[in-house]
Amino acid sequence: DYIHFIVRVGPNDIGAKYLVYETEDNRLWWDAMIRNMLLYGTLIFIFITFVGIILVKIFLRPMRESIKLLDNFIKDTTHELNTPVSVIVANIEGIDLQKLDEKDAKKIRRMDIAARTISNIYNDLTYLILHNDIAVKDEQINLSTFLCERVDYFKVGIEQKKITFSRDVSDDVMIYMDRNKLGRLIDNIISNAIKYNRIGGNIDIVLKEKSLKVSDTGIGIPADKIERIFERYQRANDSVGGFGIGLNIVAMIAKEYDIEVKVDSVINKGTSIELIF
Repeated sequence: DYIHFIVRVGPNDIGAKYLVYETEDNRLWWDAMIRNMLLYGTLIFIFITFVGIILVKIFLRPMRESIKLLDNFIKDTTHELNTPVSVIVANIEGIDLQKLDEKDAKKIRRMDIAARTISNIYNDLTYLILHNDIAVKDEQINLSTFLCERVDYFKVGIEQKKITFSRDVSDDVMIYMDRNKLGRLIDNIISNAIKYNRIGGNIDIVLKEKSLKVSDTGIGIPADKIERIFERYQRANDSVGGFGIGLNIVAMIAKEYDIEVKVDSVINKGTSIELIF
């Protein structure tokens, strides 16, 4: 509780070596120290932060410009891809396969599948890159009719893999949603059911008032990967092509519209994905 100030003294008559001053500790020195630490510490922190922000902006400018150039390139490229792919798909649909011999008809079907695959990848990339810039227009959609249209879109791929397809679709199931996002949601699930199915396998689609379930008899998903299949660039199996963005888009849209996604899968037996609205 006391402060002592000690001073060494020179030779003297009383033989003392030190002079000691004693006073009560009123803690004023402590208050002054804390005040100075806070003041100067704050000023130094502000200065370092300011210098740091300037340096970060200088160092990141080339990277920012590169990212902007790459982003613009991807946007322009995806935009330019849309027209030729749409023309290819439209012209293939206009070909009467009944008038061609079987060999030519097979070639046309392969071209159709390839063109639709490119179209699907284009739609996924466009959604990932531009979904923040695309105007959302939620509307009442007849999901029963819409689902049948999307299934017909993939019928060439279904026929090529000789997949047995069955659907139990309730009439006039309505959903309030953006049409483009609903298309991305359904297309990616059906596309995966075809892509990861075995030749001669089965796909079952069941649509009820509050749920849509797509089941296949494909290669299945390992149990330790089920939790991660909705992460971007994650693929449950490397034997089939793809970028690993389809189910990530499904998860993004499902979260936006408060749709619950359930996955049930057994290796070499198949996978079922259920959307609960």
